[in-house]
Amino acid sequence: MYSNIEEAMLGLEVWKKHRKVSISPLAKNLAYKPTFDAEIFREAAIYRFIELTESTYALYKSNLLIGSITTARAAYETLAVLWFLNTKLEQLTKTKDIAHFLETIRRLLLGWSNDAEFPEKINVLKCADAVDKTLEGAFRRHYEMLCEYAHPNNSGTFGTYTAPDHSTLEVQFGAYLRNEEILKSHIQSTVVISLEMLNHVQENFENIVNDALDTCHDLHEHGKLKIAYDEAQQASATDRQKNK
Repeated sequence: MYSNIEEAMLGLEVWKKHRKVSISPLAKNLAYKPTFDAEIFREAAIYRFIELTESTYALYKSNLLIGSITTARAAYETLAVLWFLNTKLEQLTKTKDIAHFLETIRRLLLGWSNDAEFPEKINVLKCADAVDKTLEGAFRRHYEMLCEYAHPNNSGTFGTYTAPDHSTLEVQFGAYLRNEEILKSHIQSTVVISLEMLNHVQENFENIVNDALDTCHDLHEHGKLKIAYDEAQQASATDRQKNK
């Protein structure tokens, strides 16, 4: 547990030291590909999380608080995607539904919004809902609070950069005239929560990835993995043909 933002940033330094600079499959065998693809996406997401959290802290120390809380939100939602990936690995071991898993990984790796050349991305709110199956709505509530500052709503504009005098009708403008301490508190708590969540996601991943790999080996031995990949490639080729 981290008691403040400074301790959380020390925890981030540990993560930075353990980042991977490359990932190779354990063997040139189709059975390893699903979890290999999952690890590729996961490591890229961790790189994203680290950069965004460092950006959050740098902006926080420079007292650029709306920028800081916006990058904190982006880091926070990245955790939801990492959590979501864990749930899909766990689901694979329970259901053996390899086709669903392959499509999920494809959308995570290649997803775009409203572009016929790419698979449709997975909405981050779907990932947030996956987190809240465990956290009972707490993740989404915090995320929505961050969104109020990240978007040009009241919290991110009028509530942050103005100080109205209701007796004279004069409005003064400046940075954080009414909410500086609240903003700082939200940023601090988000960074602390995020690092604690990342540690939890990592522990969970280590517990389930080997089970998912065993499942893929079993499916491969029975010929089901190759069938799933062949069907996925055929569906992808058909989609590309339709979109020409």
